[in-house]
Amino acid sequence: MSDPKGALRPGQSSVAVPPRWGALRARVSQQGEDDYACGLHCIVTAARHLGAIPGTAGPQRFLTALAPRDATRIEARLPAVGLFERDIRALAAAAGLGVYRPNTHDAGQFKEPGWLWIAFVLMRFTAPNGSESDERHYLLVLDYLAGDRALVVADPHPWNPRVYCVAFQEFESAWRAAKARGPPWAVALYRSP
Repeated sequence: MSDPKGALRPGQSSVAVPPRWGALRARVSQQGEDDYACGLHCIVTAARHLGAIPGTAGPQRFLTALAPRDATRIEARLPAVGLFERDIRALAAAAGLGVYRPNTHDAGQFKEPGWLWIAFVLMRFTAPNGSESDERHYLLVLDYLAGDRALVVADPHPWNPRVYCVAFQEFESAWRAAKARGPPWAVALYRSP
């Protein structure tokens, strides 16, 4: 369940991950406990899933493929502040992925079959010592399960399950709660031709 502020609590859904997504668990790229590289690791996971890179390729492959100016900017941001849309576009291109950002801010976009989405959500993190905090976090939205009204997501944070389901309504609340200003943020990823 989510808290009153809309933060998503990972792994709380009673909906089971469909078998077609179970194999992805081993290929979800994970960030460190104290960095802000969740967006980068969502791109790695998407590229692995879409076959744009081998299943064992990691984030360093993208960072070395970037133009030096982009690499310097991104590597400086990852430990402390994370990525911005410009960074995600540069990394996705280095991974052989295209990026589509819709003009709409309708959560119904996550229900469209066949799309992978990076979405910025407000997440409730529970540390191994039991302390909790609410922080903005990138997740990779894999699938919508219409019968269960739930989304399947891949999560790069090491404290959370790698792949889990979340009720659509809870996800939408967390997605809308993450915005600092302006509309909620998400982009679709696809394999570049």
